[in-house]
Amino acid sequence: MNRRQFLLLATAGSFGAALGVSELMKFAAQPAPVSATTAPTWLYSASDNPAGGHFLSKLDLSSGTVQSLPVGVRGHGVLPMSDGRVLMFGRRPAFACEVVNFDDASNLTLNAINGRHFAGHGCLSGRGEVLFTTENDYNGKRGVLGIRDSQSLQPVGEYTTYGLDPHDVQLLPDGKTLVVANGGIETHPDFGRRKLNLDTMQPSLIYLDSETGKKLDEYRLRDHQLSIRHLIVTPDGDVGVALQYEGDLYRKQPASLVAWQHAGGDLRLLAVDNPTVAQFNGYMADLAYDPQQRIAAVTSPRGNHVTFWDTDAGAFLAAIPLTEPSGLAFIPAQGFVVSGANGDLHRCQVTKHSTNATLLHKFTDTLWYNHLTIA
Repeated sequence: MNRRQFLLLATAGSFGAALGVSELMKFAAQPAPVSATTAPTWLYSASDNPAGGHFLSKLDLSSGTVQSLPVGVRGHGVLPMSDGRVLMFGRRPAFACEVVNFDDASNLTLNAINGRHFAGHGCLSGRGEVLFTTENDYNGKRGVLGIRDSQSLQPVGEYTTYGLDPHDVQLLPDGKTLVVANGGIETHPDFGRRKLNLDTMQPSLIYLDSETGKKLDEYRLRDHQLSIRHLIVTPDGDVGVALQYEGDLYRKQPASLVAWQHAGGDLRLLAVDNPTVAQFNGYMADLAYDPQQRIAAVTSPRGNHVTFWDTDAGAFLAAIPLTEPSGLAFIPAQGFVVSGANGDLHRCQVTKHSTNATLLHKFTDTLWYNHLTIA
């Protein structure tokens, strides 16, 4: 049975656990063919201009050349597709995403299905055949992963995320297991971005079998007001988590704002002292990882710092003050690249004993937003 027949089976069944979805996922979870790796040349990010226009931007890091295409929604996460198109997820709550082709400067709109809105992120299956998107079933008060054919972008099913407010999803190196960040916050589009359950919220880190949607594991932190937002998966299968504190910062500081889970281990907060964590204003955003030094970088736009963490020691290393740092990417032999909401782009070179930040480019008409993605 070929791939297109799988899709026909999937769409013919009920929306969700149709046999065709399971069969499609078995195919999609097979390891991708091994290909030669090359150094990344492009960075992608959602951006705005000073007038408030929304764009998807493509940056050539070596030359500083930016190509920005206008889009109809304010963007959040960005996902380069296997066919060369780039998917930009709308900022939560988003009823649409934009699919952009930089080759011909075209774009099309991907609409959420009835009763759902997109939640900011997505990932591809191991072979790139299937797109998973974090979504909110806002009337059903549950989180779901939408499942779509990555070429046609047609929905073929969905999985529950076993929690509220799924924001980020990543594929583990085994090519079969998905890890989902359930932020735990109840929202409804009738109330915009208002948070409806902060006293009772229950964030969770969930592992799912991508072939079946079966829950494989679930982890929670002791402080239920530490919302689990963004994820990084390392080549060894470790998972890093950027947290956002939904409690009262005037009454109490969170114990930490970054958590780490070594493959097969427990989810643990990375150690940091109270005066240091107070600088970050309860908010962490994007993550990147240096696998050689085993250093994680996490931006704190509300705290105006980019932070660095020793994942072996499980502790804070250092922080560099930058104005509203947003996106992060790690480039081997070059270091961490950090984008700023003021248009700055910095390179941070970090060891476990020293840090250094250098301004690479300053853009006056491209204000970077949230995340950087390498392709």
